[in-house]
Amino acid sequence: MIKRILDRLVFGGILIATLQLPMLADHYLQYLSGFYDATTQQVEAYRSNALQHGFDSAESMVSSLLQEDNPVVRVDAEQKLKVLQQHGTLEQGMAILAHGHLVDKTLYMFNPARFNELQRVLVHFTPGIPLDVSSIAFCVVVALGLNLVLYLPFVVFRRQHKNTVGPVPSTS
Repeated sequence: MIKRILDRLVFGGILIATLQLPMLADHYLQYLSGFYDATTQQVEAYRSNALQHGFDSAESMVSSLLQEDNPVVRVDAEQKLKVLQQHGTLEQGMAILAHGHLVDKTLYMFNPARFNELQRVLVHFTPGIPLDVSSIAFCVVVALGLNLVLYLPFVVFRRQHKNTVGPVPSTS
């Protein structure tokens, strides 16, 4: 009886935890969206400046600035290059979080390289329950799978223990 109650509590806890993943992905997308909008404005300004001064792209302008003798110009070019690279990375993240499957979103969010971003998102995260059926169904399947994986060692141990103890042979 206690085993069944424990099993249900573990399953319930896992289910509640997995139901938070779609909500966290939405919060993460909102966080990245603001950051993406800000870098997009900067990148557009770089592109406009590049075209105005005869360069094909912002990247070619930055490459030219990196060749300059003045160290201030080179440092500024390195900063621009970082913003351009960051913008490309943010575009990929936005695509994953906006259109990816929940597994892809989860792998993106919990990537150790983005741990600081995840911490900033978690500061403002409020737990909830997703409203779309596909997310709920996916979370139930994941919770059932994790529940089975957690109890598999106990089942294997119990079977091995019964096989080693076995019935006591009678000596008559």
